[in-house]
Amino acid sequence: MTLLSDIEKIKIERNNFLNSFNLNSDINHLLLEASNNMYINSIRIHKYLTSTGLIGKVITARFLESIKLTEKTKISQLTDRNIKDIGIFISQV
Repeated sequence: MTLLSDIEKIKIERNNFLNSFNLNSDINHLLLEASNNMYINSIRIHKYLTSTGLIGKVITARFLESIKLTEKTKISQLTDRNIKDIGIFISQV
């Protein structure tokens, strides 16, 4: 494999992850798995939650602020409590 093909595969994996966001998915499980994947754990949680347009950017930013996170918080920085809070937020949207 070449560096360019490796980068392309990582880009595809990241895009697939972003586009797979669904309000009915098990967000807790997905975020736990993502936090252990070195290719996607650097995605910002705000981008993940809003990239498909299912949840608004402003409401997401306000929610993240309410649990002491920012729009720049990465998946790798989430605690188990943060993940649980995000799951509750998604279920109420």
